[in-house]
Amino acid sequence: MTRDPVRISSLFLFLAVFFSAFLLQLILPWWIVVVIGIAAGVFSQKQPWHNFLIVFSAIGLLWLLIASYITLTNSAVLLPRISGLFQLPAVWMVYVVTILVGALPASIAALGASWLKPERS
Repeated sequence: MTRDPVRISSLFLFLAVFFSAFLLQLILPWWIVVVIGIAAGVFSQKQPWHNFLIVFSAIGLLWLLIASYITLTNSAVLLPRISGLFQLPAVWMVYVVTILVGALPASIAALGASWLKPERS
């Protein structure tokens, strides 16, 4: 069985974005994910939309896991209140909003950085 280098590099980029975002968000503000997205777009050799999807899925999964952990540690008391505050029709939509707030800016930054980097010959 041969290893596909594209798949391995995609997995490496996913893990690099995921773990660097996790570690940096422990000490820096939430918008550090935008800087990580820019770095992923600049240093990756992938197509721009591929970078977008990888960064979106890595940050989205990270923020989903963190939101789930916060919900479990406070006995799910906060989730219905936040849902009511934003007038969402269902409580689970708080997770969707959380993922979009974190993953969209980072993935758009990765996409823009991929488009702006100079072509290598």
